[in-house]
Amino acid sequence: RHSYSLTTFNTDGKLEQVERALVASSMGTPIIGIIKGDTILLSSPQILPSPLMNDDGTSRFTVVSPQIVVGHSGISADGRVLVESAQRLAIEHAYTFDEPISIRLFLEEISLLFQEYTMKPGARPFGCTLLVGFLPPLTPS
Repeated sequence: RHSYSLTTFNTDGKLEQVERALVASSMGTPIIGIIKGDTILLSSPQILPSPLMNDDGTSRFTVVSPQIVVGHSGISADGRVLVESAQRLAIEHAYTFDEPISIRLFLEEISLLFQEYTMKPGARPFGCTLLVGFLPPLTPS
């Protein structure tokens, strides 16, 4: 009765794969971020949501560029894919244009990646959320 296609809406008007991805991302370890002055502080408890889960050693926080740091929660494998893509995006932009990537372009490209995997045949939406911290470059006073 129900189609398991990624782009087929169910009778309630929802995409079931997207709903499952939202549930998976909400079951991850919580992350908080605080910006004070020229410092970004990201924090997450070192507990596992279930005693049946093993710590896979995935770092929750990654520096993407001198101004951008990313934390992920949810499915660790999806977080690794997103962080790797974010780092590649920032490095390629810096190499091509000889300047750090702007936060606006960074967020746009990451959201396009999320959308691509939502619509890509043979793939599923990411069961992971990202917390992006950004500090604008310091201007000399």
